[in-house]
Amino acid sequence: MPAFWSAAAGKLVERWVATGLAAAVFWLILVMAWAAGRPRPRQALAGRLDSVGAMRIGEQIALLLVVLVVLSGSGLLMRQLTLPALRLLEGYWPGFLSPLSGRLRLRHVRRRAAASAAWNPLHARLTGDPSAAGQPPLSAEERRRYARLEAGLRWSPREPELMMPTRAGNILRAAEAEPLHKYGLDAVLLWPHLWTLLPESFQQNLAAARQRLDNAVAAGLWSLLVLPAVYWTPWALLALLAVNYAWRWSLPRACLDYAILLQAAFDLHRQQLYRALRQPLPVNAAVEREAGLRLTAYVYRGSDEPTMVFESGT
Repeated sequence: MPAFWSAAAGKLVERWVATGLAAAVFWLILVMAWAAGRPRPRQALAGRLDSVGAMRIGEQIALLLVVLVVLSGSGLLMRQLTLPALRLLEGYWPGFLSPLSGRLRLRHVRRRAAASAAWNPLHARLTGDPSAAGQPPLSAEERRRYARLEAGLRWSPREPELMMPTRAGNILRAAEAEPLHKYGLDAVLLWPHLWTLLPESFQQNLAAARQRLDNAVAAGLWSLLVLPAVYWTPWALLALLAVNYAWRWSLPRACLDYAILLQAAFDLHRQQLYRALRQPLPVNAAVEREAGLRLTAYVYRGSDEPTMVFESGT
């Protein structure tokens, strides 16, 4: 029994750290902001601590329980808000923001078109295309520019209608669309099926990447919630720097890490989908996209075609 309670306590501490540490930092910052707004911050904090120290033991225990409940509740509430916030940061906005969304989408479409126009001649020279015959090899600076252009093109949707109004949204949308372009597999539809077939180590890496993504979203939300403390002190406006860092720098990079693993899952393990659904593997690359489209349609709506024959075994 002591071992049981020790293990249970360890799990509780681990769970609290996962959900309550960010909340504890948030409330600590609010307390510091409140103190900064007092005429004598140090004395104000000391007075509050003295008040707690003067409480009876039972009152202190009750206060501690209240603090733990507030911290845990704040952390759990933030976990519930993370996904809706991520959807907004991706660019899934309500209808009244359609004009702004359309303008931002159009800007990204134009940027992609300009990047593609600049990438084509560099790619022709790099690969020795006949259209670039007689032109000098790429310089070091041109190679760096070529790499930047290629990365930008890779992590933005090819079709204008798929373009999102935000960078994070375009990275994730490009990752979702790529398996369809390459293999005929709808990543959004087939992801739950593929996830169950992935090796445990791969699942853990994906889960860690997704956690980093969620943490970046939550960091921005926590920082936004600090802003009302400007009522006490103008120093609370520094939270805007944290929001900018979390959502303009950390979030796109977390999205990129997750998108790379998402594509790698389809690149390396898509054959498991065919085997699990008892469908024949594509015989070559030329027919793989057509086979993937048939598999996607089968999972989406089923089939009664006699030509769709199941293989024996799994």
